Amino acid sequence: MKVLFFIILIIGLVIPGTLWAKNLALELDGKTAIEVPNSDSLNPKTAITIEAWMNMSKPVGECLAKDWGGQRDYIFPEIVQNGNGLRFVLWPGTKILDVPGLKPNEWQHVAGVWDGKEMRTYIDGEEKGALPFEAKELAATEASLYIGVGDSQNWFCTGAIDEIRIWEVARTEEEINEFMMNVLNGDEKGLNAHYTFDGGDANDNTKNANDGKGGFGKANYIDVTNALDLEPLSVDPEDKLAITWAWVKQTR
Repeated sequence: MKVLFFIILIIGLVIPGTLWAKNLALELDGKTAIEVPNSDSLNPKTAITIEAWMNMSKPVGECLAKDWGGQRDYIFPEIVQNGNGLRFVLWPGTKILDVPGLKPNEWQHVAGVWDGKEMRTYIDGEEKGALPFEAKELAATEASLYIGVGDSQNWFCTGAIDEIRIWEVARTEEEINEFMMNVLNGDEKGLNAHYTFDGGDANDNTKNANDGKGGFGKANYIDVTNALDLEPLSVDPEDKLAITWAWVKQTR
């Protein structure tokens, strides 16, 4: 027990502030968005999962989209139906899945999944709707990915967004529920882009380096530690040392 305490103490001294890092989120003020330059890893072909935590205060907007100027790959999440509906859009063929269940000014986890045959949308881990969509591959364009806007400057989101994940695999409902309250490490299999914003930037935590490099307005990152209690991923939730090392790895 003394040895364990000593190890944790040394880590805390060597890396001050790391173990108790704040949970930052990207503030979306209705005129600010981050551009992520296009890459192959941002264009999953045969399956896709997009996840995010979102807290939106206005009833419209494309919050994460590869949709600029009509070069359309995917949009998710998009806010519709006076702020209460969640929209997931894929191409080719303009497949649109609308579901109810958004709550303004409240943190919710959202996920959009396509497995090659069906689109599904989840809110807080619960499936809200599904739509048949069989295609050989999703559309892929040279459009940038935008966090906070889509298509044009008429589609800004207002609120806050955190823990964005873009996968090239179709995550199951069980996987979505198991990991939505955790901050991932960034090296999970099939994870193509991952944004926590905890470094006060929009850098991608995966090896693909899909970093945000510009956009519109000036990005502001806000402390949501008390409002959105996410924990670092660990192999065993009962293993406190594993949680500690995972947090060091995620924030280094």
